[in-house]
Amino acid sequence: MFQVMLCDDNEIILEGLSGQIDWKSLGICLSGTATDGQDAWNQMQENPPDILVTDIRMPYIDGLELSRRARDLNPNIVILIISAYNDFEYARTAMHLRALDYILKPIDLEAMTRTLANAVSHCRQLHQDKRLIATQLLRNLAVQEAGAADRDPLWNETDLEPSSWCCFLQVELDEHSLGKLSDDIRYAAERKFSALSQMLLQDRFYVLESHQYRYSICLTSASRVELTMERRVLVDSIRRHFPHKGDYCDVIIASGCIVQGTSRLHDSMKTCQEACKLHFIKGTNADIFYEEVEAYICQEPEDSTSYPMPDTRLITFIKEQNREGICQELEKLKTWLYRKGSESYLYMTFSLGSFYTHLIKELEESGISVQDIFQNPIGEFKKVTAGGTLESSIENLKQNLFEICDSIRLNKSRYGRLMDQAILYIQNHYMSSSFSIEEVARAVCLSTSYFSTVFKNETGITFTDYLIRIRMEKARGLLENTSMKMYEISSRVGYENAAYFSASFKRYYGKSPSEFQGKSPGK
Repeated sequence: MFQVMLCDDNEIILEGLSGQIDWKSLGICLSGTATDGQDAWNQMQENPPDILVTDIRMPYIDGLELSRRARDLNPNIVILIISAYNDFEYARTAMHLRALDYILKPIDLEAMTRTLANAVSHCRQLHQDKRLIATQLLRNLAVQEAGAADRDPLWNETDLEPSSWCCFLQVELDEHSLGKLSDDIRYAAERKFSALSQMLLQDRFYVLESHQYRYSICLTSASRVELTMERRVLVDSIRRHFPHKGDYCDVIIASGCIVQGTSRLHDSMKTCQEACKLHFIKGTNADIFYEEVEAYICQEPEDSTSYPMPDTRLITFIKEQNREGICQELEKLKTWLYRKGSESYLYMTFSLGSFYTHLIKELEESGISVQDIFQNPIGEFKKVTAGGTLESSIENLKQNLFEICDSIRLNKSRYGRLMDQAILYIQNHYMSSSFSIEEVARAVCLSTSYFSTVFKNETGITFTDYLIRIRMEKARGLLENTSMKMYEISSRVGYENAAYFSASFKRYYGKSPSEFQGKSPGK
């Protein structure tokens, strides 16, 4: 509400105007009344009004002099002159003082009410203009170091003191969390977030940016303590709409450091950006005040050269599709990151990226191709390393690993019949000395490298070891049940060189073919 000072040396008129006009409905607070100019001036210095309604002829200081002083005190004050004299000189002086209206006695209450309503509209326009100017100047200071913007002459047109305490605050609705909602719930959350703009229309709050999912605000106050309290009240008000334990969307509130002087608003904006990064660690619906987390932001990680590596148990759990085991290993990873990361956003995101990269590499080496599982492997990497919060990043990693488990399970079922065909093909062609893995892979229509991987996953043994086992078992059968010569057996099981066959047989069974043949029954 706008404040008005009412001055008239006629107490009857003063009491009549004070009591018969509905000030509140006009949006006016009657802050003071006076029967002489000196009393009015004393009150105005202690509590400057937005509107001055004054008679001209008053004791000590007349209305015109009082208006001059009021204009010096507040260049934007709205002045209404009351007079019993329809005198041109008085009217001309009032014009020079930029009085909004000149009211003749006797005063008509309806006309007076209309005049006051016009004065309120004028005040609102002035207030809006000054606020727009202040907002633009603060916006300039937020994005650049103090300099020309701080010395802009337009500051004289605002009510904002350059020495005011201020801080940069950002309120953001996380788009990543919205993507998980149904359309109707998402729409409701967006509408509720948009409605916060009405809460921010307070005298000392300046909305520097307003986007669909983000507000950037400058809070100002005459003292640090007062600003700290106002910030807390604002944050609590927002949290009544988006509580900390809300589970359907994520609203992050981050505040930069509190600084004295609007010229330092850029410093507050930069520290607000640093605080925003800790959303990754603090989790959903977090309030992050820079002064509370400054020690963490500036602290180096415990061991900046140490990054987590995938444990062999995790690889085993993935191959076995052991989801419980996977969850246990990821919980250990999260605990490790919290302990080692020292709340460093960059360290944690880099650690997660490094962990995921090594994990995928080890899975690839063991025959599990991520390229064949995910349509967009790069997109999945980004989901893990930039999930919004550490919790959501670990959750995204878990879902990726579960998807890999599902793929392994499906592939086992899909490739089971192909491996049966491959084994049958090996058993029918092992006796050729030129027999190779490439030949078998072609027979089942797979690439050599992929066949090698799938064969081991399905049989638990490599192709080479399986081929040696088949040849050695066949050779043993021939040694036990026939009187074939060594070179004949060697050729029958795929070895052109009998000496090489003999060495291979001894390595496999611990005895040479001749020793084995000599001890066979009936020999």
